[in-house]
Order: sequence, then C-alpha cells, then structure tokens
Amino acid sequence: MPIKLMWMRGKNLGLGLIFLGVMTLLQVLFILIAQYALNIGSIFTVVLIPIGVIIATFYATLVIFESKTEMSQYRGKIQKRQFKSKKRAANKNKIKEIIDKVNWVYARPILTISGIFIGGFWLTYLILFSLFENQTIVFIIAENVGAILSLVFATYIETSTFRKTR
Repeated sequence: MPIKLMWMRGKNLGLGLIFLGVMTLLQVLFILIAQYALNIGSIFTVVLIPIGVIIATFYATLVIFESKTEMSQYRGKIQKRQFKSKKRAANKNKIKEIIDKVNWVYARPILTISGIFIGGFWLTYLILFSLFENQTIVFIIAENVGAILSLVFATYIETSTFRKTR
C-alpha cells in the first residue's frame, strides 16, 4: 500500500491533518465509551491502544482517498458519448446541485473507514463479551480487530482500483 502523494507539502498537508483529526475524534469517542460505559480504567489500554488505532485508520483513509482520486482521474481521461434528453438533464441539474454541496471525494474515505472500524469493533466486542470476563482484554482485541479490518478493506480498495486502471 504505497502512498503516492507528498502529504507534507502544499495543500495536501491540511487535508492530511483533517483526516487525522477526524480519526482522532473517532477514537476519543471510543475512549469515552471505554472509560464510562465499559468501566475500563487502565491508562495504557485507554490511551496507548487508541494511538495505534488512530495511526492505522488514518493510513487507511489516506490509501482510500488516493485510490479514489486516482480512479476519478483515470475516468476523466476516458472519453464517453453522452446522449441526454432535456427532461433528464433538468433532473440531473437539481440532483447535481444537492450533491455539489458536499464534496464526496473527501467525505467518502472517512465515512467508509469509520463504518468499517465501528462495525468491526462492535461485532468483535459482542462476540467476545461472553467469552472473557475481563473487559479490558475484550476492548483491546476489539480495537485491534477494527483497525486491522479497516487496513484490509483499504488494501482491497487499492488493489481493485489498480486492476481497473491498468
């Protein structure tokens, strides 16, 4: 999973920091859940494990963002014929105005990685809740499984995009 953009230069640094901030905010919510809802009080569990998960989900977000922008650039190079009727064009203009308010190129990687992480975390937590008595172990395993699933999903998206652009 190579990162192709130079994230430390120019306009990409701000975008990378936004992605990092959103993934950090997601982990802050899980830290609050761990401390207050799950009654986990270990400082190492509540702080050190989410730092690794932040790095993993941030990297997965960057990989998905790069692969999606690469695919959109590839699709922009292909010329297509477009036959539009007047009625379809009018409906598409209304829908396009709504969609243009949200720039989905930037929001889609965050939403997909957040969804994969949250789904993997809660699914693992619910499965392991009945197997282990110690909730700290269950929280650590669930956090790691969620992060690994998000990295595996990012790898899958990148390889499928690479196959399509060959």
